[in-house]
Amino acid sequence: MELSTVLTSAVVAALIAGLVSLRSSERTIQIENITQERAKWREKIRINALLVHQAASAGDNAKLSELLLSFRLLLNPFDKEDEAILEAIAALGLTQNVGPRLPEFAGRVSYLLKHDWDRAKHEAKPWLFRRDGPVRKPYT
Repeated sequence: MELSTVLTSAVVAALIAGLVSLRSSERTIQIENITQERAKWREKIRINALLVHQAASAGDNAKLSELLLSFRLLLNPFDKEDEAILEAIAALGLTQNVGPRLPEFAGRVSYLLKHDWDRAKHEAKPWLFRRDGPVRKPYT
């Protein structure tokens, strides 16, 4: 075997190993950052949902209006289920008897949080084990 063949093979192997290492480290950083940001987002949603419940129970329409804006900025404006959460908050401000409407709001937020948790788990899996991503179940 010639020296040039050995050196060429070594260089190719080193380049491939370097690319695999680079991809692996980039993926790790991406997963950590996205997972941390999603965890913060889920916590904001939980806190705001509790505040909506408290404001609706107290009949504080001004606070509900602020929380509606907060949810509007946190949710996807193109998703039907997210839009339904916003409509549920708006409906809480329009009625005196919020008792029947609070479980719907809580259920919708619960479905949202569950879906996001499933997405985070799916994205953290190695690409080899990932198939179709989780599908958000509609609240019915």
